Amino acid sequence: MLAGIYPIVPTPFDERGAIDAHSIRTMTAFMVNRGVNGLAILGVMGEVDRLIDAEREQVVRLFREALPRTHTLVAGVFANGTDAAIHASRRAVDLGADALLVGPLPVQSDEVIFEYYRRIGEAVSVPIIVHDCPIATRVMLSPPLLARLYKEITQVQYVKLEDPPTGPKIDRVRSLAGASLGIFGAYGGLYALEELERGACGIMTGFVYQDLLVRLYTLHRAGEIDKAADLFYTILPLIRFEFQPGLGVSLRKAVLARLGAIRSATVRHPGAVADDETLRQLERIEGFLEARGYLSRSTGKTAAG
Repeated sequence: MLAGIYPIVPTPFDERGAIDAHSIRTMTAFMVNRGVNGLAILGVMGEVDRLIDAEREQVVRLFREALPRTHTLVAGVFANGTDAAIHASRRAVDLGADALLVGPLPVQSDEVIFEYYRRIGEAVSVPIIVHDCPIATRVMLSPPLLARLYKEITQVQYVKLEDPPTGPKIDRVRSLAGASLGIFGAYGGLYALEELERGACGIMTGFVYQDLLVRLYTLHRAGEIDKAADLFYTILPLIRFEFQPGLGVSLRKAVLARLGAIRSATVRHPGAVADDETLRQLERIEGFLEARGYLSRSTGKTAAG
């Protein structure tokens, strides 16, 4: 079972917009040093829709080379057709992906979506994580459909659930599919504690200070709920601000660049770029947490690290 903290990481670009292999290595080390269980690449944070096929394959290969084999590499699959998704899935596995994060086709039909996942499941031997994120996919995945995917397709073993309110949906899906289905909390980490309390097996989101999430997960697993709640309620303003729609990729890249994890905060056009005032507001929240011992903006390490 996959469990724990799996950051959704951005695709680093140099100032000209080309993939930056050096920054992939340094950002991977940055995350591994913060105690994560693996990395998830080529999601919305990875600007997957702004990459050509050859670049997506390059990204998988570079992250696999950088990530220790002790850590799981989850690769996102981006395609608008079943055959293309099967090809992308096979190539990701060939290049070293240990699991696939697969969103549905942009078709609001349970039977079409089921057949899509069934065919991908027959084509690969690694676990599939169903990406349930209507705000990004424009497709609603009902609890009965998610349960059916899990029960009838061997490779479908997890759901990355980003359909708020997430807590009640986690309960509903688990009641239909059984507790053995792995459900990852996500949605920017906004409800991370509550999702863990509902039985989530981990958190898969793009928050930069991942060791705070590692600490949250560890406290929850140890039954230290009051300490987990105190941590979560304190860091929630930073989680909220990082995740704001339209600017999340730019903000997170800016922080990673400032911490030395990547060399440039470049976002590919037409991605929005955070203005100076927004960055100043983000730094104010970081300063609030730094003054209270929760993180250091010079190293990116938290009090737990």
